[in-house]
Amino acid sequence: MSAYAVYMNYQFMHFSVEAEPAALLSVEVEVGGNRLNLEDVADVAIPEENQFALIPKDQDYLFAICKSVVTAHPDYKIEQKSMNEEEKDAEGEKDEKDLDEDKYVLCTMPEVNGDRHDAGMNYVKAIYEEMMAKIDKANVAYGTKIAKELMTAKPEEMDEAKEELQKQYDQIKDLCKSYRESKEKQIEEAYQKYLKERTEAEQAEKERQAAHSEEKGSKLDLSQIGTDE
Repeated sequence: MSAYAVYMNYQFMHFSVEAEPAALLSVEVEVGGNRLNLEDVADVAIPEENQFALIPKDQDYLFAICKSVVTAHPDYKIEQKSMNEEEKDAEGEKDEKDLDEDKYVLCTMPEVNGDRHDAGMNYVKAIYEEMMAKIDKANVAYGTKIAKELMTAKPEEMDEAKEELQKQYDQIKDLCKSYRESKEKQIEEAYQKYLKERTEAEQAEKERQAAHSEEKGSKLDLSQIGTDE
């Protein structure tokens, strides 16, 4: 039964909000006809809480890594970044040498807007209910097996076995519940962050437009000076 709980949490990680390394376990990179684990062809860093930086162990792996990540996680924003980007000039101009510079893959999780928030909550609910149904079924099967194997056992031995099974079942239920609550909290916090940033951006734009209108009005007033006879 515990395997279902572990798998549930693994499934939750695949609805990416934060950069959780376990979500990359599904990424297999094809190199020279062989399918390799991502860790075999790239090093992984987390520059921001919602980003993976995949640094190829060989630049020839770059395209294959991008292709594999897109296949496993089509919702990620995938970019190829220069390893020396911070050393470029302030204007962002590129020299000829930049064409051959080493690159890495930057993966950014999608923002949690209203639609993604709802999709995430529904996804978590569906996975939770699916796994709990399997756990319940497994619990019943284990109970039947115990009863069959202990048919000739003493009553206290049967009771002890049943209590132990119930204890494990309750622990797994609590664990699954905590996984669900943790993921829902993660989604909700990301959504509230999105709403806050959107509100701040809209307010900043309103202030910019108001300042522009005020400046324009001031210039018009000045242009009228000395025109009256």
